[in-house]
Amino acid sequence: MHISLRNARFLMAALVACAAGISPAGELLTGDAAIAKFPASLRAMGLHTAKWMQLTNGVEYYYGRFSNLLGTVDGFTGSKNDLHMLRIDYRNAPVKMKFVDHTQTSMKKWTTSKTAAQYNALFAINMTMEDGNGRPQGYAKADGAVIPNGAETTGTKAGFAFNDDKSYKFDKDWTAVDPETGKAKADDWDNVVTHEAYTIHDGVATWGAGATYFTKANYTFFGTTADGVLWACAVDGRREGVAEGLAYHEVAALQLELGCTYGVCCDGGGSTTMAIRKDLMTVSDICDTQKTSADSSDYYTMNYLSGTQKTVFGLTITIDPVGTERKVINQLLFVEAPPEAAPAKRSLAFYVD
Repeated sequence: MHISLRNARFLMAALVACAAGISPAGELLTGDAAIAKFPASLRAMGLHTAKWMQLTNGVEYYYGRFSNLLGTVDGFTGSKNDLHMLRIDYRNAPVKMKFVDHTQTSMKKWTTSKTAAQYNALFAINMTMEDGNGRPQGYAKADGAVIPNGAETTGTKAGFAFNDDKSYKFDKDWTAVDPETGKAKADDWDNVVTHEAYTIHDGVATWGAGATYFTKANYTFFGTTADGVLWACAVDGRREGVAEGLAYHEVAALQLELGCTYGVCCDGGGSTTMAIRKDLMTVSDICDTQKTSADSSDYYTMNYLSGTQKTVFGLTITIDPVGTERKVINQLLFVEAPPEAAPAKRSLAFYVD
């Protein structure tokens, strides 16, 4: 019997997990067993529906429906929300990040699942907002090249950077000159992704509780803990009575509850999409916002697949199409990391400011 190298790696990981008493990849936990997997600070937030699955070694998927999200945190009243969360032990998981931008190609916008399929990504989320002209809103680099956007001096410059050796770092101003090297901070990094909502820096929220005028919406967001764990999350929203979504300062508060020391909020609304390759998520009915992608049957997508719903004059109407992904300008992919891409010593750079 022939076993491919890829399947052999997954088989070995499953055997190791079983020996250690860890749920093997593909096993779905529900109820109390799933709730127990959630970070302790989230369990008391009205978590009444919970599901958990290990997708591959070092990568876990969490789905939770909350009736009091952030309601246990000082300064927050709590809300109904659905969360999809990927916890990635980035040092040890067989994955690495890849930033894909489409603004310099003939097709300047792609759906997240289509982009994921092009690169055979294990999972992916949408990334930055547009500047109104189909370009990234702020400074950005992909694979060593600065993306022309006309906003290097006036646009947003806070976000995160990473290289192919699995090193990464979050910072406030990637175009500023580093006094130690005499060159721009971004020069040492092949990929830089900046965001309008840079939510946490060195353990402190950069969007305070007073910023309540920002509309609640569904968003993807991304952050890191001090020990190198990445959280890639999607919050559903704009579904009255089911999932209200979060504002930027609420995203920051939730990231802190997840233990993040640095974090960003990505593009939201109809752009919000998490795509997961089907051979990792072996159950087709984990939650009601998980469906097969219209653009790639190899992926499940988690976005606001019930459409944007509003109540007008007592009638509930759907404003956006149901079950569709919005095409966006760029995505963050997590692709398989070959053995030679193991974390280098410089991977500690993620928490050095």
